[in-house]
Amino acid sequence: MSKRLVTLGFVLVLAAGIVGAGQGSNGGHKANKMSITLRIIQGVTQRHPHPPAGDAGDVFSVDLTLLTVKNDFDSAPNTRVGKMNFSYLLHGSCSVAGNGCKGTVDIETTTKLPGGTITANAKGTPIRQPFVIGIKSGTGRFKGATGNVVIAPDGAARNIYNLTLP
Repeated sequence: MSKRLVTLGFVLVLAAGIVGAGQGSNGGHKANKMSITLRIIQGVTQRHPHPPAGDAGDVFSVDLTLLTVKNDFDSAPNTRVGKMNFSYLLHGSCSVAGNGCKGTVDIETTTKLPGGTITANAKGTPIRQPFVIGIKSGTGRFKGATGNVVIAPDGAARNIYNLTLP
């Protein structure tokens, strides 16, 4: 894997975020807010090149294995509870010298957890801190979810899901 792919992967997966839960309409019912922190193990980043030559326009994807930090999902700490598919379209470039990336990314994620899925995405997100992805939808126990996913806050190998459920 070239230095630029490694650099881009680390920028995106290790970018810090400022935590802030989003709110949506709850139809007069009391919304259920929760924050779930899960440890991540990053798989191999795949590059899907698209014209023109270079980084811009290329799509990168990676699967993240999700493990409990606390006793979430009725599971002991360090238990595998799900997977996040994380992909991003790069609008910019990354330095071969390791000086980081410039530009923006469009991010799409789908997280599979016990009882349902959470879909989050962001368009035109600058490649810099903070790095927070808005939750767009959910299925099963996460149906109607809003909020955000913070990828690797403070550089830690963790995702924080800040959820508001109807």
